[in-house]
Amino acid sequence: MTAHPVASLKNREKPTPTPLPSAFPGAEWYDDEEIQAATRVLRNRSPFRYYGPKWEGEVAGLEREFARFLSSRPGEPWPEKTDLFVTAVNSGTGALEVALDAMGVGEGDEVLVQGFMWISSISAIVRNRAIPVLVDSDDTLNMDPASIRSRVTPRTRVIMPVPMMGGCARIGAIMEEVRAINADREKQGLPPILVLEDCAQVMGAHATGAPGSRVPLGSPGIHRVGTFGDAAIFSLQINKNITAGEGGLVVTRDPALARLIEALHNTGFARDEAQPKTWYGDSPVGWGHGRRMTELQGAIARVQLKRLDSIILRMRESHGRIESFIRSLGLVPRSRADASNPGDTGYYCLFSIPVQGRSHDEQVRYGRAVADALAPFGLNPWFMHDFEVHVYYNIQSLVEKWPVHKAGPWDASAAATSLQVYDRGTLPRLDALLTSTIGINVPSRLSEADENYIRRVLAYVNDNVIQQS
Repeated sequence: MTAHPVASLKNREKPTPTPLPSAFPGAEWYDDEEIQAATRVLRNRSPFRYYGPKWEGEVAGLEREFARFLSSRPGEPWPEKTDLFVTAVNSGTGALEVALDAMGVGEGDEVLVQGFMWISSISAIVRNRAIPVLVDSDDTLNMDPASIRSRVTPRTRVIMPVPMMGGCARIGAIMEEVRAINADREKQGLPPILVLEDCAQVMGAHATGAPGSRVPLGSPGIHRVGTFGDAAIFSLQINKNITAGEGGLVVTRDPALARLIEALHNTGFARDEAQPKTWYGDSPVGWGHGRRMTELQGAIARVQLKRLDSIILRMRESHGRIESFIRSLGLVPRSRADASNPGDTGYYCLFSIPVQGRSHDEQVRYGRAVADALAPFGLNPWFMHDFEVHVYYNIQSLVEKWPVHKAGPWDASAAATSLQVYDRGTLPRLDALLTSTIGINVPSRLSEADENYIRRVLAYVNDNVIQQS
């Protein structure tokens, strides 16, 4: 597919709205193989993950295969052996709640999380009766490694980076900072802080750095996102890179933590692997969440997983060409965590609009005007300030500190809670980025004609709205 310079777009007449492929990456690639996988489970009359009339272990197969996938380098064969453990659950939200529970997060604990995320990143913390502590963002719109230490207290239990909209965080730098913090905590007699990567929106991405929250687990290098922290979660919801409609995956290297995750996602009983007596487990370890994935979800996800690298490659290539064109218009795309070896998935293209010299209210009116101008052309645009419950100050229940059935975390930990504020202005760097950033979807099956259409739309809106407002 050839690039088209700005010079080829001299005619800046208003483009005719043209349908684009859907912005649901995995669903766009459904074909007979997914249908056959679902049909196989139905014909076996065995949709439950642990047993049935003709149970074939689809979910268990997905868990094994996803562990191998995460252990691979992009574009290379999956290794047969891996030190990763995977538990499949029924949603990304469920994955977060189970992971935090297994990591010992409870009443009065603090979890550091960025202010640009999906509401589940916050709700999972609160539902574990813990206190969300907001961390500012860097120019990737993800967690700023340099802003972490000032937010840590003796109550900090977990740090949760949330790489957003296909764009990787500077996870290598985050892990370096956490290791330094944990070294200091050890001297103070404090427990180590764990890292939970919320990778719901970046499945298949890769980043540079060394995994490990206490000591480096190997030399710095390229690793799949989700293998850096103590645990990670992924989502299979319809918007994600691959999908089973709903579903989630919890990943860890720690065998004891993996055993606890598997038990808690089910009934709260851990199975005796040497001599199991029941399907639900033999040793009580806590209260179960009932978050089991169905065999239907597992079967479909296994097919989708084989397509994942190809889907990401298509999005990444289209994203690169669109991003280059945005630069040619004089606009600035979102920064990459690693410009020399970018591992972003390409799902969403974000770029800055010129807001210098405008008041906050003027910036908001301007950003909304740009998004409104793009909307009729089917690019699924968002002005990030208005990006609903992806933004901390748009979550009313967070700003107002709604309790969970009158049982914390806000009431039970009043002293710690009073220190936390969630109104706009809490994260100045992120706030400024959100009021100057526009995003558009990058569908996974764009043709050359589709990309040319997107260029025409961007050029038209740039000339008639961005540069004129």
